[in-house]
This record gives sequence, structure tokens and C-alpha cells, in this order.
Amino acid sequence: PNTYTTSCKVLIENGDLDDHAPAESIEEWKKEMDAAGIDWRLNNHSRTPHGFALAPGVAGTAYDENADRRSTLSMLQLFAETWPEFPQYPVATNACGTVL
Repeated sequence: PNTYTTSCKVLIENGDLDDHAPAESIEEWKKEMDAAGIDWRLNNHSRTPHGFALAPGVAGTAYDENADRRSTLSMLQLFAETWPEFPQYPVATNACGTVL
């Protein structure tokens, strides 16, 4: 059986068209997280395939600027929520170069 650190927060940024994560797998994962009492969030980006946050030109990329921006902002929000004692400094772009 799996053992979990239930005090963690889990953030998944998924492309709705990602064939690596079928709906059945997502539902199974959600049930597993709920059963373990994990604080989770799943953002399912519409009309977005796997690899949406990889820079153009990277092998396997399906870069989507809007999904990349939204997923980065979601991650930064989770950092602020998880570690409020650390200042969050604004950034103009993410690691991919997407303007936030």
C-alpha cells in the first residue's frame, strides 16, 4: 500500500487533451488522493495537449501560451499559500519565457 505525507499540498496542471492522462486515470487519482486526505488541486486546461509548458523547439512540446501562463500563476499562488512567511517577488516571465 501507498503511504502519504498528508500535510502536503499537491498541484497538477494538466492539458485536457493529454492522451497520457485519460479521464479514467484522473478520476482514479482524485479518489486515491481523497481517500488519503491529501489537499490537492487539479487544473485541467481546455483544448490543451501534453507538453503545453515546454518551450517551442523542445522535443515533445505542444506549447500553449495561455495554459503555460495560467499554470505558472497557479504554481506561484500555491507557493504563496504554502510558505506565507517567505516574500513572493513578482517575476515578468516564467522559465519558458512566457510573459506573466
